Amino acid sequence: MKKVAPIVALLVLATMLNPVAASSSLGSSNYYHPYPTGIVPGDIVIGHNSLSSIIIPGYWTHTGIIAYYDYSANDWVVVEAWDNPSEVRLVYLSDFLKRYDTVAVLRVATSNSVRQAAVQFALQQLGKPYDWHWYSKHVYGDSYYCSELVWASYMAAGGPDIDANPGWSWKYLNGVAPQEIYDDSDTYVIYYDSA
Repeated sequence: MKKVAPIVALLVLATMLNPVAASSSLGSSNYYHPYPTGIVPGDIVIGHNSLSSIIIPGYWTHTGIIAYYDYSANDWVVVEAWDNPSEVRLVYLSDFLKRYDTVAVLRVATSNSVRQAAVQFALQQLGKPYDWHWYSKHVYGDSYYCSELVWASYMAAGGPDIDANPGWSWKYLNGVAPQEIYDDSDTYVIYYDSA
């Protein structure tokens, strides 16, 4: 029992500090960012939350992949791995942007067909549970954390590998953090705003 208590305490702390604690459609609108233009399916949206940066290595703390444009809502739709409810789900880009003090949109240096294949893979993961094993990553898993889902989507599509540190490191272990996706040489910034 004594070994379980620290693990439970860490999970409770992680839940309280998680970057995606706000609900999507019903969440609070703490930040305003101009709506990005020039987006294509397969682009990556990434956000910073100062509380989450306490436990998530690097500046960036959450990420998702832009899937398609919803003309009825007049908004882009993002696939993200979310911890509450614990699942891979869809959220509007405008709601994603409201959650973070700093946001960016990245483009992966690859073909449109690879980007589209990455989106299709991400959409196939909808409803899968959140992966609390941040210290590892798997392309074909039963669960995903945010940056693992984005990375896995591109790996399943044939690459490129958008993990800047694909091997083991003291900072990221065997996982893939949002910061590593931002730092990877196969991604580049097409939009950046800090509230």
